[in-house]
This record gives sequence, C-alpha cells and structure tokens, in this order.
Amino acid sequence: MKKIVPLLAALLLAVPACSSGGDDAGTGPVELVMWHGQEQAAAKSLEGLVDEFNRTHPGVRVKASSAGVTADAMLPKVTAAMAGSAYPDIAYMYGSWSANIARSPKVADLTKLVTAPEVGWGDFWPNATATATVKGKVIGFPAVVDNLVVLYNGKLLDKAGAPRPKSDWTWDDFRATAAKVNDPKAKTYGTSWPISGGEETTWALWPLLWQGGGTILSPDGRKAAFNAPAGVQALTRVQQMAVQDKSVYLDSTPGEKGQKLFESGRLGLFLAGPWLLGDLKAAGLDYGVAMLPGTNGDHQTVSGPDSWVVLDHGKRRVKASAEFLTWLTAPEQQLRFMNDTGSLPTRRSISSLPGYAGYARRYPGIETITENLANAKQIRPVSTKYARVSAFVAEGITSVLLGRAQPQQALDAAAGKSDAILKVPGE
Repeated sequence: MKKIVPLLAALLLAVPACSSGGDDAGTGPVELVMWHGQEQAAAKSLEGLVDEFNRTHPGVRVKASSAGVTADAMLPKVTAAMAGSAYPDIAYMYGSWSANIARSPKVADLTKLVTAPEVGWGDFWPNATATATVKGKVIGFPAVVDNLVVLYNGKLLDKAGAPRPKSDWTWDDFRATAAKVNDPKAKTYGTSWPISGGEETTWALWPLLWQGGGTILSPDGRKAAFNAPAGVQALTRVQQMAVQDKSVYLDSTPGEKGQKLFESGRLGLFLAGPWLLGDLKAAGLDYGVAMLPGTNGDHQTVSGPDSWVVLDHGKRRVKASAEFLTWLTAPEQQLRFMNDTGSLPTRRSISSLPGYAGYARRYPGIETITENLANAKQIRPVSTKYARVSAFVAEGITSVLLGRAQPQQALDAAAGKSDAILKVPGE
C-alpha cells in the first residue's frame, strides 16, 4: 500500500532553478547519486544490480543508498535537499507524489529521452507510464507496480461452506462469502476495511466506483465526482457488509491488524496485494488469490505504481541517469529484482523470459496478480490536491462504516470540502 505524506507544494515552488554546476563540461565518468529508500531484500537486490552496472558501464558510476530514510519519507527528504544543491540525480517516489514533485524546476524532463528504442517505453504497463507523466512531461521511469486483489483463506471458506472465488465472481458473491465466514463467537471475520484515514481507507473504494462507471473527479479536475450515483452505490455495498451483516472488521490501524488477522487464520477475505505473498508463504498459510469481484463483468482494480524520478544536475547527468535507468528497468534486470523481492513485472515482456516460470513457482498466486495488471485501467488523479480529497473521502467512509452517516450524505460532505480546494487555481 502506498502512503501519502503531507503536501510540500509551497517548498517545492520556492526551490530555485538549478545550474549544471559544470558537470556538462566533464570528461571523466559521470558520477550519479541515487536515493532508493528500500529496505532488507529490496535494498540488497537493488544495490547488487547497481554494482553490476558500475562494473559493466565504465562511463557512468552510480552511488546508491537509502539516504537514511524509508520510501515513505522520500518526498520530504528530497524536497529538503532541493532547497540547496545536495539533492540526488535519481530518487524513488510513490506515484501519488508525481504532481507534487513535478512542480519543482529541478525535476528533469525525460519526454524525448524515453522515446529511444532501447528504452522500450511502450513495453511498460500503461498505468505506470501514466503515473510517471505529469501534464505531458515524463519525470521518471516506472520502478514498481502493484494492484489490489482478494487474498482468501481456503480452509476458512471450506469450513463455512462458502465457495472459493471464481473468475466471474461478483460483489454480491463477496458479500455472501464474508457473511458465511463471519463468526463472532470464534472471533473470525468475513473481511476487513481500514478506517485509519487517508488513502488506506479510500483506495479500495475506487475500483467499485470505476466498475460502476464513476470517476473520482470531473474531467477538468476542478470538481468532485465521487458523490454521483456510482460512488453512492459503491459505498452502500461496503456499508451493507459492515453495518447490516457486521461481517467487516473495522481496522483502526493502517491495515496492520487486518493483515495479522489474515495471517493468523481469522479473516476469510482480505483486500491486499503482492507485498504480502512472501510473508504468507513463510507462515505456511493455505491462501488463494483472486481478482477483485466484478460489476457486469468489469473487474477493474486500483494500482499504485512508483517511479524513479530524475532530478536535473545538467544535461550530461540527466542523460547518464536515463542510460542507467534504461538498463535497470530492462526485462532481465527486473526479473532478477522480482525473484529477490516478489514484486510484479513492470513490463509486459518479462513474462516471456525463460526464468519467469521459476519466479511464478517461487511466489504462489503471483501470476493471478500479474494478470490483474490488465484490470488496472485507470489511475488516481495526478494532482497535488488528491491527498486532501482522499482524506475527505476517508472521513466519509469511516462515518458510514461506523453507522454515523449514510453514503450520499457522507460523500456529499466530502465533495463539498473537496470542491472548495479544487476550485483554487494551481495543480
């Protein structure tokens, strides 16, 4: 799950345009600094790939580090660095930050560079390239893709007499299954929903909205649209499970209790993604993976692509950054990273590599999640105001699931607050 940090637009706008610092006149190897914010297996794998690149590409030398922060804190870390000159050439950024970081004049424009044949820009999943593009300007390369699926506990479903999910299942099927599995006496729950606020609470609602033909914002991005009938119907579905059926564990932590319940065999259906498969396999849990339930055959999901954003230290270093990222995101290197971490393929062509079958065996269920990337047809608004809009919607969802408001009332209130900030000029 991709978290949202407070907006830093004012500080970004205050950053002066950068100078090349004389790097364009250099003749030796180009020195690049990369901040990745990764931990454990991901950090080890990534830094191993960087070492290989440095050995095989004498014209460019990349120095990679976590920069002393996790990925969650990368935006404020980079923003603070851009107030001076000690910012990196490449930084790992959540896709939800694209609009924020793109406002800085220190972000490079890669639009022409990614058209080079060796980049294979069209091989990346469309939602990943769309997230890395702000107002027609490409600011980075796709780094990681994910999507929302349903993890289910096979033993719990079998015990309750509930059928395991099929490819054509619906939200009515989901509701019925959750109700059957739910057992208050045994402290076993049908499903869960985070009510911790912000994107944790909001993002699972968007697929239901999209499947119903709705949109989050109006086409021009100046007005909320989530309180239209499709949005009300989406939230009503969740309300019916939480308030009427009482089959939903309302998780006030950032999704953590829901995960623990699932791992301990006390949750039947869990809305999550590929980031959990390694832990579930290690726990020896009998789990299955299914695409989201559909509406009239539409199984759209939500995805949170992240990007390697390139910052401008002069043309020579920007070009070298693009050369390195072209190599790093190539299918062969990506498959190695996937094997180490359980992450999804950022490119379509990766699944045709000889080693892909071994990767799929290593992470049971990963093939279903990979196939589900085709259902990630829309992205959340690339806007500096999205985080606040999401927070307003989260407040509404929480009030409904706690039985304090009705869907139309709650979404209208969130739309009113959203419209107030959306109508103010500026992205």
